[in-house]
Amino acid sequence: MTSKLNQEEKEILKSYDADEWVSVSKPADMARYKLTAKNTLKKISV
Repeated sequence: MTSKLNQEEKEILKSYDADEWVSVSKPADMARYKLTAKNTLKKISV
């Protein structure tokens, strides 16, 4: 499966497999991150 991934995707997968990712536990934090992501997508017109 990893052969179809680009370099950035491979790095993300490696980071995830190394347990470098953590869940967002507070609803307020989740809302803030969600808003940040929406605003970022607006800026780059995706």
